[in-house]
Amino acid sequence: MDYAIIPDEQALGKCTWCMKQITEESEVFGMGVKLKPGVNLSEYEGHCVQIDLTSREKAVSMLVPMQGSEAREEGNDGIFLLCSKACGNQLKATLEGEVALGKTFGRVHFTHQ
Repeated sequence: MDYAIIPDEQALGKCTWCMKQITEESEVFGMGVKLKPGVNLSEYEGHCVQIDLTSREKAVSMLVPMQGSEAREEGNDGIFLLCSKACGNQLKATLEGEVALGKTFGRVHFTHQ
């Protein structure tokens, strides 16, 4: 699977699923993922990357947290930002399909707030 670094403003300013603008006033939801053993994104730490999903013709933006960060300490190798629970549920279902394919993701964690 190929990954491409994208500008932080592009990834952090939009919902990773529907691409709706996220502003300072917007409610934001997060989804963490654990990567499959053997998938190494260490060269992308601290950056946002675009990932082409295998199960759909769709690309999503993911933040790769730094080693030692709170997100990493909680077991997340990647973080997705979402504008709503509905977008979170759609992304979660899609990523669970990716987990089943065994390509990149090992676990998906979405907590409703």
